[in-house]
Amino acid sequence: MKINNKIPKLLLPSVSNRRFSFSHFLIFSISQLLIFSFTSCEIETSHNGNLDGFWHLVEVDTLQTGGVKDTSEDLLFWSFQVNLLELSDHTNLGLIYMARFDHSDGQLKVTKPCRYNRTDGNEMLTEENVKAIAPYGLNALEETFAVEKLSSSRMTLRNGTLRLHFKKL
Repeated sequence: MKINNKIPKLLLPSVSNRRFSFSHFLIFSISQLLIFSFTSCEIETSHNGNLDGFWHLVEVDTLQTGGVKDTSEDLLFWSFQVNLLELSDHTNLGLIYMARFDHSDGQLKVTKPCRYNRTDGNEMLTEENVKAIAPYGLNALEETFAVEKLSSSRMTLRNGTLRLHFKKL
Protein backbone atom coordinates (compact mmCIF):
# COMPACT_ATOMS: atom_id res chain seq x y z
CA MET A 1 0.00 0.00 0.00
CA LYS A 2 1.32 3.36 -0.99
CA ILE A 3 1.00 6.34 1.46
CA ASN A 4 0.55 9.77 0.00
CA ASN A 5 2.79 12.20 1.92
CA LYS A 6 1.49 15.23 0.10
CA ILE A 7 -0.39 17.84 2.09
CA PRO A 8 -3.53 19.02 0.35
CA LYS A 9 -3.15 22.40 -1.35
CA LEU A 10 -5.99 23.98 0.64
CA LEU A 11 -4.03 23.68 3.89
CA LEU A 12 -0.88 25.26 2.53
CA PRO A 13 -0.67 29.01 2.79
CA SER A 14 -0.39 30.60 -0.57
CA VAL A 15 -0.50 34.15 -1.77
CA SER A 16 -3.87 33.67 -3.44
CA ASN A 17 -5.38 31.98 -0.34
CA ARG A 18 -4.15 34.81 1.92
CA ARG A 19 -5.71 37.44 -0.30
CA PHE A 20 -8.89 35.45 -0.45
CA SER A 21 -8.94 35.10 3.35
CA PHE A 22 -8.19 38.76 3.95
CA SER A 23 -10.91 39.93 1.59
CA HIS A 24 -13.41 37.60 3.26
CA PHE A 25 -12.28 38.83 6.67
CA LEU A 26 -12.68 42.45 5.55
CA ILE A 27 -16.16 41.87 4.13
CA PHE A 28 -17.18 39.96 7.26
CA SER A 29 -15.87 42.72 9.56
CA ILE A 30 -17.61 45.50 7.67
CA SER A 31 -20.90 43.60 7.56
CA GLN A 32 -20.72 42.94 11.30
CA LEU A 33 -20.01 46.61 11.97
CA LEU A 34 -23.02 47.63 9.90
CA ILE A 35 -25.27 45.09 11.58
CA PHE A 36 -24.23 46.22 15.08
CA SER A 37 -24.58 49.90 14.23
CA PHE A 38 -28.16 49.38 13.03
CA THR A 39 -29.22 47.11 15.88
CA SER A 40 -27.40 48.61 18.87
CA CYS A 41 -29.01 50.87 21.43
CA GLU A 42 -29.24 54.51 20.53
CA ILE A 43 -26.78 56.60 22.47
CA GLU A 44 -28.17 59.98 23.42
CA THR A 45 -25.64 62.70 22.83
CA SER A 46 -25.60 66.27 23.97
CA HIS A 47 -25.41 69.28 21.73
CA ASN A 48 -25.03 71.72 24.62
CA GLY A 49 -21.44 72.73 23.86
CA ASN A 50 -19.88 74.71 26.71
CA LEU A 51 -23.07 74.50 28.79
CA ASP A 52 -22.53 70.86 29.77
CA GLY A 53 -20.68 70.43 33.03
CA PHE A 54 -20.49 71.50 36.66
CA TRP A 55 -21.09 75.22 37.34
CA HIS A 56 -20.54 77.03 40.66
CA LEU A 57 -22.95 79.92 41.33
CA VAL A 58 -20.56 82.67 42.46
CA GLU A 59 -22.66 85.84 42.34
CA VAL A 60 -26.33 86.90 42.16
CA ASP A 61 -27.24 90.44 41.07
CA THR A 62 -30.69 91.86 41.76
CA LEU A 63 -31.54 93.93 38.69
CA GLN A 64 -34.19 96.21 40.26
CA THR A 65 -32.19 97.33 43.28
CA GLY A 66 -28.66 96.90 41.96
CA GLY A 67 -27.85 94.63 44.88
CA VAL A 68 -25.05 92.10 44.56
CA LYS A 69 -24.75 88.93 46.63
CA ASP A 70 -21.41 87.13 46.67
CA THR A 71 -22.19 83.40 46.73
CA SER A 72 -18.65 82.20 46.01
CA GLU A 73 -18.31 80.82 49.55
CA ASP A 74 -21.64 79.00 49.25
CA LEU A 75 -21.41 75.63 47.57
CA LEU A 76 -24.37 75.98 45.20
CA PHE A 77 -23.97 74.19 41.87
CA TRP A 78 -25.83 73.77 38.60
CA SER A 79 -24.83 70.69 36.65
CA PHE A 80 -25.95 70.23 33.02
CA GLN A 81 -26.00 67.01 31.03
CA VAL A 82 -28.03 66.32 27.86
CA ASN A 83 -31.41 67.87 28.91
CA LEU A 84 -31.20 67.36 32.68
CA LEU A 85 -30.17 70.00 35.22
CA GLU A 86 -29.09 69.06 38.72
CA LEU A 87 -29.13 71.76 41.42
CA SER A 88 -27.03 70.76 44.40
CA ASP A 89 -26.16 72.43 47.67
CA HIS A 90 -22.88 71.03 48.98
CA THR A 91 -23.08 73.29 52.03
CA ASN A 92 -26.22 71.49 53.25
CA LEU A 93 -25.37 67.94 52.28
CA GLY A 94 -28.12 65.94 50.70
CA LEU A 95 -30.17 68.71 49.08
CA ILE A 96 -30.48 67.93 45.39
CA TYR A 97 -33.07 69.19 42.95
CA MET A 98 -33.51 68.13 39.35
CA ALA A 99 -35.12 69.96 36.44
CA ARG A 100 -35.40 69.78 32.68
CA PHE A 101 -33.86 72.44 30.52
CA ASP A 102 -33.77 73.59 26.93
CA HIS A 103 -30.85 75.63 25.64
CA SER A 104 -31.46 77.23 22.26
CA ASP A 105 -31.38 80.59 20.49
CA GLY A 106 -29.43 82.27 23.29
CA GLN A 107 -32.04 81.25 25.87
CA LEU A 108 -32.02 78.77 28.72
CA LYS A 109 -35.45 77.55 29.79
CA VAL A 110 -35.64 75.60 33.07
CA THR A 111 -38.81 73.55 33.69
CA LYS A 112 -40.27 70.76 35.83
CA PRO A 113 -38.19 71.15 39.00
CA CYS A 114 -38.40 68.36 41.55
CA ARG A 115 -36.69 67.37 44.76
CA TYR A 116 -34.50 64.36 44.08
CA ASN A 117 -35.32 61.37 46.26
CA ARG A 118 -33.92 58.06 45.05
CA THR A 119 -35.58 56.03 47.82
CA ASP A 120 -39.18 57.32 47.77
CA GLY A 121 -39.30 58.85 44.30
CA ASN A 122 -38.83 62.42 43.16
CA GLU A 123 -41.24 65.04 44.48
CA MET A 124 -42.37 67.63 41.93
CA LEU A 125 -42.19 71.17 43.25
CA THR A 126 -45.38 73.23 43.36
CA GLU A 127 -46.18 76.93 43.68
CA GLU A 128 -46.27 76.41 47.46
CA ASN A 129 -42.74 74.99 47.77
CA VAL A 130 -40.92 76.53 44.78
CA LYS A 131 -39.08 78.83 47.21
CA ALA A 132 -36.87 75.82 48.02
CA ILE A 133 -34.90 76.49 44.81
CA ALA A 134 -34.64 80.27 45.33
CA PRO A 135 -31.03 80.03 46.61
CA TYR A 136 -30.09 78.76 43.11
CA GLY A 137 -31.64 81.84 41.47
CA LEU A 138 -34.86 80.08 40.45
CA ASN A 139 -38.10 81.63 41.71
CA ALA A 140 -40.77 79.95 39.57
CA LEU A 141 -41.66 76.51 38.25
CA GLU A 142 -40.59 77.70 34.80
CA GLU A 143 -37.79 80.20 34.30
CA THR A 144 -36.35 81.56 31.07
CA PHE A 145 -32.92 83.15 31.11
CA ALA A 146 -31.06 85.07 28.45
CA VAL A 147 -27.59 83.59 28.11
CA GLU A 148 -25.45 86.74 28.26
CA LYS A 149 -22.13 84.93 28.40
CA LEU A 150 -21.15 81.31 27.90
CA SER A 151 -17.56 80.17 27.57
CA SER A 152 -15.64 77.11 28.67
CA SER A 153 -15.05 78.74 32.09
CA ARG A 154 -17.73 81.41 32.73
CA MET A 155 -21.48 81.77 32.30
CA THR A 156 -23.86 84.66 32.95
CA LEU A 157 -27.64 84.22 32.88
CA ARG A 158 -30.29 86.95 33.18
CA ASN A 159 -34.03 86.83 33.66
CA GLY A 160 -36.41 89.69 34.50
CA THR A 161 -35.18 90.07 38.08
CA LEU A 162 -31.76 88.43 38.50
CA ARG A 163 -28.37 88.08 36.82
CA LEU A 164 -26.55 84.88 37.80
CA HIS A 165 -22.78 84.51 37.44
CA PHE A 166 -21.20 81.06 37.29
CA LYS A 167 -17.70 79.65 37.20
CA LYS A 168 -17.16 76.24 35.61
CA LEU A 169 -15.25 73.62 37.57
